[in-house]
Amino acid sequence: MDKDESLTIKEAAKLLFVSPAHFRTLLQKSDLAAIQETPESDVRVLRSAVLEYKEQMRARQKAGLKEMMDASERLGLYDQEIEGPPNHKKD
Repeated sequence: MDKDESLTIKEAAKLLFVSPAHFRTLLQKSDLAAIQETPESDVRVLRSAVLEYKEQMRARQKAGLKEMMDASERLGLYDQEIEGPPNHKKD
């Protein structure tokens, strides 16, 4: 597939594993730019722009996970090994 081919909202949303409605929100927030509107008012985006956004999204997720892990370590949440599932008793 051509990296610079244009995609419909549905196709682009599928690449990001999000709903078309959420993808439209990304367009409205200017996280992604629409490149073309067809005469039938169909919005298009470049595949390369969607793939670049996907990589940026993964990098933000990875950084966020690292921050959460670091905060958990500072709080001592990793100091003790878990010996098994908690034993919840009903009274």
